[in-house]
Amino acid sequence: MKVFVIGTGSVGLRHIHNLFDLGCDVCVYSHRGRVPPLDSAFNPQLVASIEDGWLQNPDAVVIASTADSHLRLSLEAAQRGIHVYVEKPLSVSLTGVDMLTQLVTEKSLVVETGFMLRHHPNLLWIKKYLELTPLREILYMRAAVGQWLPDWRPGTDYHLSYSADRSKGGGVIFDLIHELDLIQWLGGSVHELSAMALSSPLLRINSEAVAQILLRLNNNILAQVHLDYVRPALGRTFEIVLTDGVLHWDYVLGLVTLSTTETPRKPVHECPAGFDRNHMFLRAMEHFLSRIRDPALPAASSLEDGIDALRLALACHSSVSQSRHILTSDIQ
Repeated sequence: MKVFVIGTGSVGLRHIHNLFDLGCDVCVYSHRGRVPPLDSAFNPQLVASIEDGWLQNPDAVVIASTADSHLRLSLEAAQRGIHVYVEKPLSVSLTGVDMLTQLVTEKSLVVETGFMLRHHPNLLWIKKYLELTPLREILYMRAAVGQWLPDWRPGTDYHLSYSADRSKGGGVIFDLIHELDLIQWLGGSVHELSAMALSSPLLRINSEAVAQILLRLNNNILAQVHLDYVRPALGRTFEIVLTDGVLHWDYVLGLVTLSTTETPRKPVHECPAGFDRNHMFLRAMEHFLSRIRDPALPAASSLEDGIDALRLALACHSSVSQSRHILTSDIQ
């Protein structure tokens, strides 16, 4: 299978490696005009322009450029009948989303969005636990993630990254959109929310560095989401409070615990030995390619999921700018 990769930042390079590991023929466009050094076993074809990439007649495209170009490139691919794996967020606005949905439907295209955390073994266990115990009632949920932005991409100047530029999809609401997706994946669609956000004088960037979000789901579950660029050490947790216990996930530890009045913090699921972050990206790409071969397979993270998360992020930005509650249905 021939796959065209657009973008050679850290995520783009990861996808290139994984596509080679999965036996794909890879061509690459980089706005830098070169592909950073890869393992000697990898020798992707470098094209001079995106148009040259389309002319290679790829079966699929992986869009790993800045977020402000994701939707435009997805539309270009869909118009050509090319299957799409698009990194998160899907876009920085909803303009063009209906057209993309129509093209994908008309041409029976496979689209997966880059919410690779849906492939994390701990979270898959939690998802199954919740689905197999329908009598348990979720009372509320909390998600939090934070890490000092200068530590994200060693060897690069974070001031020059898209994270520092709101117009390119930077800021924690877009950049850390995984937590918003997880709330809806595990808990259900969001009805309304209220968000507050702050920049950080420590970072000197043109995007928000801390966000606190309160959400009410359609099933009346309440949820909280915390996102930041300023935490000195990486932290990522997800807590689900049930009528009969508390599920707590710690990404750093790779551990899910269940607490009850009788047993506090009992380990109930651990990541398998040898698990590392790339396994999620590899499984996501493997699933995307499998769906191209067999379109009957269910999506792991569909175009609709990407749109739902984008709508939620836009509602957060709207709440921040207007200092009020926002109904997600009002975001057009």
